Order: sequence, then structure tokens, then C-alpha cells
Amino acid sequence: MYPIICNFAGITIYSYGLLVAIGLFSAFLYISQTLKKTKYALISQENFHTLFFFTVIFGAIGARLLYVITDFTYYFSYPLEVFQIWKGGIVYYGGFALGFLFIAAYVCIKKISFLKICDLFAPALALGHFFGRLGCFFAGCCYGKETKVPWSVVFTNANALAVKGSHIHPTQLYESFANFLLFLFLWLYPKKKKCHDGFVLVVYLFSYAAIRFTVETFRGDFRGIKIASFSISQAASVVLFIAAIFVMRKVRVLCKKN
Repeated sequence: MYPIICNFAGITIYSYGLLVAIGLFSAFLYISQTLKKTKYALISQENFHTLFFFTVIFGAIGARLLYVITDFTYYFSYPLEVFQIWKGGIVYYGGFALGFLFIAAYVCIKKISFLKICDLFAPALALGHFFGRLGCFFAGCCYGKETKVPWSVVFTNANALAVKGSHIHPTQLYESFANFLLFLFLWLYPKKKKCHDGFVLVVYLFSYAAIRFTVETFRGDFRGIKIASFSISQAASVVLFIAAIFVMRKVRVLCKKN
């Protein structure tokens, strides 16, 4: 729609980058406020800042790395473009996986409850993802297939990454709004009921796997290699769903009324 917001003093402000930054800030603010209410009983403010910063860094590396792997032939021919992330090209699941591994390693070293940290981060992740997918919509990436549904969208901006002039599914908005609803549930539901550690994590894993697998069926952009007719992200959704079952069986995640 509007990939470029403005050019000021030779600096270009991209809508995608701005909304991703807003998403990260919103996630940071949500976790900070939650920890303040408990007076940082779970993790110190300093450790939280370190954990959040490096989770974002490793997440960005993982997201880019998985995208490069999905289009390895191209990047093998043009290796320097691996570092040109401003041209686009990230896969959420790559960022999720590497960021998740870093969190696991960090809390193990610091002797912090892994399940409680994951329960803390999961709503923030859904909130940040809500803004990130809005950024995708404005940039035109991750666009949908052609359709005749009344809520279809047409991209006309020359800088947009989506196909121009065709009625397509607004897949970015599908996932964005689904993530926002997920955030609201993960934020509000545990307040009404007393939940065991790991409940929020399990709900996030199940829910996002279902959301992403479904939205992928409406995508029309290039998504790399196929795995048994599934896109990389659909295959990862299946793995995530199975992982959620494993976690659910390992921890008590039921909730009781207060």
C-alpha cells in the first residue's frame, strides 16, 4: 500500500521498518510493565534488558538465515545479497527458533524458570507480530493469491512488493488480526483463572501453528522450497503443533477459577 512513508534529509522512512520497531517497542513495554507489577520477582531488570536485546538479535539472524536457505540457489550466486536485509526476505519461524533457543540457554545459565519466562514472552510475541504483519501489508510483502472475495485488496503503489492491479487476499491482515486476538486472550484469560506454568506457552504454540498453517493456504508470494506439498512455514507449523503436544504432556497447563 504505502511502503515508503517519507524521505527526509536524504533518509527514507519505510513503513515496514517503522511498524516492526513499534512492534518491538510494544513487546518490550508489555513485558516491562508486567515485571514492574511483580517488582521483578521473576527476573531482574538488568537481566531482562539483556535477554530481550539478544533475543531480538538472534531472532533477526534466524529469520534471515531461514529465508536464505529457502532460496539458497539465488544467494549462492549472489552471496553479498545475504546481508542486504533492507531488500526484504525474512521467515518468522527462523527467528522464532533461534530466539527460543537463546532464551532457553540464557535462563538455564541464570537459573530462571524457563516456563515462566516463556509465559511472559508469549503474549508480547503475539503483540509484536500484530504490528509486524501490518508492516508487511503496507510494504506489500507476504501477499495473497488472487481472489474475488469482497474484502480483497489491490496494490497499485510502484514500490509495493505485491503483484499490482489484481484483487488478492490481504493475508498480512489475516495474520495480523489473528495475532492481536491471540494477544488479548493470552493477556486477559490468565487474569481470570489461576493457570499453571506453561499454560500461556502451550496456548501460543497451538494457536500460532494453526493460524500460520491456515494463512499460508491463501498466500500467493514465493515461499521457497516445498516439503511434501507444504511450504516451509506450513511444515514448521506442523512441527510447532507437535511440539505443543509434547510440552502439554510434560507440564500441567490446566487453569482453575480463582
